[in-house]
Amino acid sequence: MSIRKAVDVVVPNVAYGKYATRLGFGVCGKTSDPKIVKVTYVDSWKDMETIPDSIPWQVEVFTLSMGAWRRPFSSNLPHKSITFHYDQVVVDGVLYWFVSDRITTDGGFRSLNLIISFDITSEEFREINLPDALAHHQPYYELSMSKRRESLVVLQRSGDANDRVFFVWMMKDGVPKSFTKIFTICTPDATIISVPGFRKSGEPIIEILDDFRHPHEDSALVVYEPYSKHINNIGISEWLCSFSLYNYMETLLLHDQPDLTTIDFPDFPADDIESGEQELNF
Repeated sequence: MSIRKAVDVVVPNVAYGKYATRLGFGVCGKTSDPKIVKVTYVDSWKDMETIPDSIPWQVEVFTLSMGAWRRPFSSNLPHKSITFHYDQVVVDGVLYWFVSDRITTDGGFRSLNLIISFDITSEEFREINLPDALAHHQPYYELSMSKRRESLVVLQRSGDANDRVFFVWMMKDGVPKSFTKIFTICTPDATIISVPGFRKSGEPIIEILDDFRHPHEDSALVVYEPYSKHINNIGISEWLCSFSLYNYMETLLLHDQPDLTTIDFPDFPADDIESGEQELNF
């Protein structure tokens, strides 16, 4: 059953060009107020050299109760050399993004993988260091984040397309720097495409090539038992398709609200956004 209500929030000043915008969404555990977090940052490391160090990230928070964007409570923004990737996970009232940091060395610079967290209640950012095996893993897109039960996990891909395995690292009790490798996903009789999520029981749901029926064409979602390495087919397959899974939480937050409320904001000139100047000076 669903209450079938929604709120449309127009996001102003979505940046492109030298800058990019990332969004996060979660619910404050203290007030039950839904929040959207908008981060505008320098999009590429080559552009960082042309942007003064005095220009920080631009962060704004939208709360449903106020119906407006504002600055976060805390001003401890991560440093400018961090660039975002696409993964985002919400666990126990904290937003997590997978990012990379540019580290300057004598011979130029190198990339370091880490996680940025945002506490939805206190609105504070933190940088979470990863174990060396993950922090220095390249290319970065072989790493991804997910949620297993109420814990943050990092998935590390290894091997080529025909012999792919995934190592599952879990952050223990929400404590940074406490990532532990808990098991490996390995299927000798099937080709793994991705690990889009986990069941409530903690078993990974993996996407494999269904080689037995239509070699290298059909992909299927199956449940993987990490200790017996047994695969349970759940009857979901598709031709030339990739799957995505998302967690959700049941709530009655909009029960007393009208349906399809639209919260809009004035538009800003497109040429100002493209130049990468306007969105840093709201």
